[in-house]
Amino acid sequence: MKFKESVIIDEPVKGLSTFVIPTKVRDVITISGSMLGGMLFSNNHKISSLTSSMLDKGTQKKTKHEISNILESMGAEISFISSNRHINFTAHCLKSDIDTVVELIAEQLREPAFPENELDILKKRMIANLEISKDDTKKQALINFLRNIYPDDHHNSRSTISDSINHIELVKTKDLNIFHNNSFGLGSLKVAAAGDISSDLLNGLIKTNFDGWKQQKIKQLSNGSLANKRMKSENNIEIKDKTSSDVYIGQTVELSEHNKDYLSLMMGIYILGGNFSARLMQTVRDEQGLTYGIGSTIAGCGYGINGHWHTWGTFSPKLVEQGINSTIIEIDKWYKNGITQKELNAKKTTLNGLYQVSLDTTGGLIDKILTNAEKGRDIKYLDNYTNLINTLDNDNINKVINKYIDPQKFTTTIAGSDV
Repeated sequence: MKFKESVIIDEPVKGLSTFVIPTKVRDVITISGSMLGGMLFSNNHKISSLTSSMLDKGTQKKTKHEISNILESMGAEISFISSNRHINFTAHCLKSDIDTVVELIAEQLREPAFPENELDILKKRMIANLEISKDDTKKQALINFLRNIYPDDHHNSRSTISDSINHIELVKTKDLNIFHNNSFGLGSLKVAAAGDISSDLLNGLIKTNFDGWKQQKIKQLSNGSLANKRMKSENNIEIKDKTSSDVYIGQTVELSEHNKDYLSLMMGIYILGGNFSARLMQTVRDEQGLTYGIGSTIAGCGYGINGHWHTWGTFSPKLVEQGINSTIIEIDKWYKNGITQKELNAKKTTLNGLYQVSLDTTGGLIDKILTNAEKGRDIKYLDNYTNLINTLDNDNINKVINKYIDPQKFTTTIAGSDV
């Protein structure tokens, strides 16, 4: 399958783009959409999150129970979520019900009711989940790690759990209405659909239900502040009575996904700790038996923003120091000696295989298409991805590792008991 030949791209309504890919799946359709307006678009980041979570709690025309009954009678689903940059929605339905589902999506996006009693319930539930996460060693270690490498106003930084709770408590119904009035509308809206659907069918429904909607009035996001200066540091968070401790080791990297070195560094880090056959799993876990789980990844590099890389591991409290030392030794070997051609060949096969598997479902297809569109890439990028992986060069990867990684300036955070 070639995306360039298979995906039909259109703009049935000004400020709303559609991406349709008919598949051999019969009678079933998956829809996914997004628009700018995520958590970075409000001073209190929880306003966007609460707004998106309230979209299925009723509209000006229907209660949440009426919406639920309609969807249940058709065996259909619609869900909404907020990310850093986007308000996202996903729907699954039969072809025979697509008109009702698109109508409901439009109604929930355009005319939410934001019932105050539902907001109170949602806030209590979110706060309860955050209170529970205070004892989550992995989450606490990650938050602390990110807060140490980024300033508070950086796009990749995180609020403390206590601050997140405070932000939720401050949100009122009027805040949701103001945010919705300013941030929701046409302008950046993208809708992708796959399955037993045609471009004409989807575009017709889009025109019927979205034509005439107001334009978004959102601010243009800047690239934000720079990351904190790299320096060697260690920070501990005591969480009592835990049977394991979580550790993050890493640092910022001065490149984004647009950089020509990005895929080389991504591959080098994947070889270090990207899956069960990666170096860290084979050594620190399988050979030395020091960890329950360990891995490495690169993150936060989208939309032109410089991100970070980290290694994560979970250890028995008594083995934390030994586990960190062994992990650092393996990272140092990787940094000094580089990767091998055998490792690169194996991981090329793995990554290309994972990419192809992700396209086996309608959900996976439109996730790739929508994300690609959100990042402003031409659809041809999806066709060229496996070639980009296959052309990665062993020597260049080793040079890139040495260019962007500095083992002398790792930030380490530990969360658990007796740290």
